[in-house]
Amino acid sequence: MTLYRQLIVIVIALFIAGFIGSFSISSANLRHFLDKQLASHAQDTATSLGLSLSTAVHSDDQPVLEAMIDAVFDRGYYQRIEVTAVNGETLVERSNPVRIKDVPDWFVRHVGLDTPGAEALVMAGWKQAATVHVSSHPGHAYRELWQNTVDTFWMFFLTALAVMLLGLIMIRVMLRPLQGVESQAEAVCNGSYPIQEKLPRTRELRRVVEAMNRLSRKVNESFAKHSALTDRLRNEAYRDPLTGLGNRRWFDQQLQHQLDTQETPARGALILVALQRLDRVNIDSGYQAGDHLLQTVAELIESRIRHYPNCYVSRLSGTEFGLIGVDLGAGEAETLAGELARDLAQPGVADMTPEAGIAHIGVAMWEHGDAAGKLLAEVDIAMRTAQASGDNAWHRYKPATESATPVRGTMEWHDYLRQVIHTGGITLFTQSVYTLSDGPPRPIHRELLARLTDDNGKPVDAGLFMPIARRLGLAIEIDRTIVSLAIQHLEAHRNDNMPVAVNLTARSVHDPAFLGWLHETLSDNPGTAKRLMFELPESAIATDTRNVAAAIERLAAAGYSCGIDHFGRSFQSLAHLRSLKVQYLKIDGAFTRDIHRDSDKQFFLRALCDTAHSIDIQVIAGAVETGDDAGMIARLNVDGVQGHLYGKPVPT
Repeated sequence: MTLYRQLIVIVIALFIAGFIGSFSISSANLRHFLDKQLASHAQDTATSLGLSLSTAVHSDDQPVLEAMIDAVFDRGYYQRIEVTAVNGETLVERSNPVRIKDVPDWFVRHVGLDTPGAEALVMAGWKQAATVHVSSHPGHAYRELWQNTVDTFWMFFLTALAVMLLGLIMIRVMLRPLQGVESQAEAVCNGSYPIQEKLPRTRELRRVVEAMNRLSRKVNESFAKHSALTDRLRNEAYRDPLTGLGNRRWFDQQLQHQLDTQETPARGALILVALQRLDRVNIDSGYQAGDHLLQTVAELIESRIRHYPNCYVSRLSGTEFGLIGVDLGAGEAETLAGELARDLAQPGVADMTPEAGIAHIGVAMWEHGDAAGKLLAEVDIAMRTAQASGDNAWHRYKPATESATPVRGTMEWHDYLRQVIHTGGITLFTQSVYTLSDGPPRPIHRELLARLTDDNGKPVDAGLFMPIARRLGLAIEIDRTIVSLAIQHLEAHRNDNMPVAVNLTARSVHDPAFLGWLHETLSDNPGTAKRLMFELPESAIATDTRNVAAAIERLAAAGYSCGIDHFGRSFQSLAHLRSLKVQYLKIDGAFTRDIHRDSDKQFFLRALCDTAHSIDIQVIAGAVETGDDAGMIARLNVDGVQGHLYGKPVPT
């Protein structure tokens, strides 16, 4: 029960207790007064009759005696009047049964007024001639007592009602700062740190609000320090200080992960951009001009690859930049290389060097399972060929075994994926996420993974067909199909309370039509709330943080949790986590692979966990494939793990 309701109950109880006490005292006093009044009234009447009846009793004038008694009795204020002679003979007797009008019987039974009698002597000279007995009728007293009770009740009730309403308004006004404190505490738990500028006048409440404001500031400062420290550690270990791109270590880590990971086998392109004659720029124009050239080239490359999802650039050495294009086809890689060559030849860039030639570009294609050394050698061969071809040239390495034509052409893929969407040719696999706390690993939720079936009946991973779907503009339709299949899976397994997570592409997250369809579909299936979660790629956040935050908040309002997948691939500041109401972060496998050998990865992951936990966000380590890595991760305060070490994806 809320404090406001408790105070209401207390106020009502106090008013009821006050009314009962006041009514009891008032009724007791009035009843005591009426008892005395009835006794006094009876005694006065008896005394008066004793004097008035002396002559009639002495003369034994019965008619006069009765007439005098009737004159008094007929007024209706008496229950009984009796005149008895000295010898005990009843001379006159009049009685009136007790009938009380307009007074409830229960009131008469519970009040119980006394009706005392009085008597007086009737003298004949100096001798006693008779005795008169008088008992007052209680009916009028009961009516007066009842009327007084009713009037007292209504007066007290109306007064109490007015006072109570005024008191409740005052209580609500007084407790309003506590509601602000409650909202402030909830906001702190959700990663926001508001300050209440208006302080209450009540001293105790003012102190509470001031203490909460200090707490909010402290937590905000603590989170800012944690996130800044984590960002700094990551930048020092994996970021080039001049260009802000990933460094050679980050490049090697990402490349090795893409080639070796078992989670989402992929393929793509490796592009090497090598500047030439940077030493001449440093000598002729100074090192500042050389640094400016490197920064300009870095910005140019970053601007160009924004149009290519899952493409990452690093500065490998003083004059070389490396691009990893995940899911980038040969045709797209050649297009990107040509665009970069043209961008580098623009006058604004070319004017920074003493000669027309600025850079050469080498391209090599890779597939899951390739050796990193072999791939780097191939892209180096392509670079040498480009250098021999002239200024700002590019070249793609083509191994002798490469097929002249792709297995499926663009139109074939388009028709095939269209057929899959309309015929339901997507199969769902599941892979569990486990917690390592509180004993042996136990599942906490499952991730749903989409698979297709090729012409040979073998499953095709999403890492292979989703990039093609994105290029063909079919990713959103496939996301709709996967969400619908996930809902059907939950409906078919209603007794299974284990939550499942579905991946959404960046395009779907930023598409208003898809989000509208998603919320309409979820509202038609309310039973999926608390059982269905959504994983959003970090690349979607890098594109538009505010739009993603709004989508997550809308899903949370409907009862659905969200997580960020592949966290760490980009250099997003951890401060953005405060605006994203996500339940968990799934760390990219590049940061968990061989973590037992890398102290920088360990330090970064521990700092990330501390920062995320400070705003109630869980951290899940992805792509855990060895026991050594799992043992180290378990000691770093990570909330969950996922990987082939704990089980491969299986059909639903």
